[in-house]
Amino acid sequence: MKRTILTVVIFLGVLTSSQGQIFNKSNTKRIGQNIKESFQNIKKTLVQDTRPSGEHTIWDIYIAPKIGLDLSNLPGIDGNVKLGVVGAAYVEVFVAKNIAIDAEMQYSRQGSSGVYRNLHTTDAAGTPTVREYGPYDFKLDYINTNYLVRWYPWADLPWSFTTGLHMGYIVSAHAKMKHGADKNIKRDIHSGDLALPLGISYEWKQWQLEARYNLYFRKLARSHEAEVLMRNARNNMLEVTLGYRIKMF
Repeated sequence: MKRTILTVVIFLGVLTSSQGQIFNKSNTKRIGQNIKESFQNIKKTLVQDTRPSGEHTIWDIYIAPKIGLDLSNLPGIDGNVKLGVVGAAYVEVFVAKNIAIDAEMQYSRQGSSGVYRNLHTTDAAGTPTVREYGPYDFKLDYINTNYLVRWYPWADLPWSFTTGLHMGYIVSAHAKMKHGADKNIKRDIHSGDLALPLGISYEWKQWQLEARYNLYFRKLARSHEAEVLMRNARNNMLEVTLGYRIKMF
């Protein structure tokens, strides 16, 4: 036991001595200088002195995270507009002086609220009746992939217009009735969706403010139960986002 304790003490002494030699004043100063230079390089990459215009160099590459809000509803059913969140990041490559191609990954919360479901039945006497259920709150979470063409029409102004293809994949879908059950409808609606995005944006320094409307064409319901609840509903969304553009090359 005494021999074991002595061995541990000797080992800790050697380790402490080695650390003292490694982290002497000279090495500590050098390490601190390297960390400082690394932070300065990162800052230079993220914070750029730019004056955006409508004309760029071919093969310029930008990346940009963005976040914002969306207003959505479900045309085809009588519901209220719903406020949701949008988060995205994109890579942009200029293929001409005023035209760029964007590839964007995006999350969006969509849906509608205040939706009522009407059931047409007959009573015991055979008289047609209508029973109303609701209101329902639809919450639809999508992961979207956007392939966009961005056009800068004016060389001296940082305004741009976008269009392309919006492809959505449903990751969560719920219809909750007020003071009632929360129904998972993910399997009852189509997993994929397509839209035509139409956007306009303005750049100031590295910031980009963009408004985009997504025009959807596909009916959501795929099962009979969903058709009873949602009828011919489809998505509809207007989004406003603020992005931070970083020039990589």
